[in-house]
Amino acid sequence: MKIGVIGAGAVGGYFGALLAQAGEDVTFLVREDRYQALQRGLTVKSVHGDLFLEKPQLARSGAELLGCEVVLIAVKQYHLDGVWNDLRILAQGGAVLLPLLNGVRHMERLERDFGATRVLGGSCHIETTLDETGAIVQTSDIRDIVFGALGDGDTVDQTLEAVLDRLQESFLRAHIPAVRRVHILREMWKKYVFLSAFSGMTAATRSTIGTVWREHSTRMTLAHMFGELIAVARAKGIDLQETFHTAMMERVAGLNPLMTSSMHRDLEKGRPLELDSLQGDLIAMAEEEAVAAPIHKTIYAVLAPYRNGRI
Repeated sequence: MKIGVIGAGAVGGYFGALLAQAGEDVTFLVREDRYQALQRGLTVKSVHGDLFLEKPQLARSGAELLGCEVVLIAVKQYHLDGVWNDLRILAQGGAVLLPLLNGVRHMERLERDFGATRVLGGSCHIETTLDETGAIVQTSDIRDIVFGALGDGDTVDQTLEAVLDRLQESFLRAHIPAVRRVHILREMWKKYVFLSAFSGMTAATRSTIGTVWREHSTRMTLAHMFGELIAVARAKGIDLQETFHTAMMERVAGLNPLMTSSMHRDLEKGRPLELDSLQGDLIAMAEEEAVAAPIHKTIYAVLAPYRNGRI
């Protein structure tokens, strides 16, 4: 399968490298600095085994990805505007776009601009980062993808269904645990609920999830954040089970206590934060739906001075 990957960072580089190693025709669209760095090859250091692509296929513009059946979008949310014209070119050229972004609000814009037959829903669960050499480092064994067509299963046209089948086969060959879901927006919200609370608390406290969990006050604040997120999701018509809040807390309790969020790592490294697309979007949606979100507003205020990187 001919696959494009927009971004060759910690997420796009990881999944793209696995697909390329499995024999898929993968091309990475990257910024100039990453383009130059990858002339030396793409390195992945993983608990599942290291890999090295000596000569990854690289592109500097969306036009160079024309002909791809599927394009994975794996940039930070704050870089999405910068690749929007590339996405337009690719969608008009027949590619199906699969965003692996944090957050949920980008789906409204993608569907509005490119149409439901050119956009899939999707999210990934993975803990990766770039080290000082530009290598991708995976620090836990989680590397799951969920994806699917928008709408319900009865409205997917046959052409898109065939693309989904081939993409599932490609993920399988690459040993990527990927699951197709009919109600993909609900699956994306499940990740968003977890990530917004998890990233907000670990970044605001500058600590691992184990430290957050051990302290009663921070553990209860995390619980309230989950409550705010679930209330907004239900106000927007997302069907989350009554037991979902308990499930989120149990999930956190079972995490490696040394685990932290990419937002926390970005904060420590002085990089921009995905604050507006996570906590900021939750605040905006809460206001639209008249749902109270005081904890998110506080977390946002604590982190807002660092949203564009080190001050």
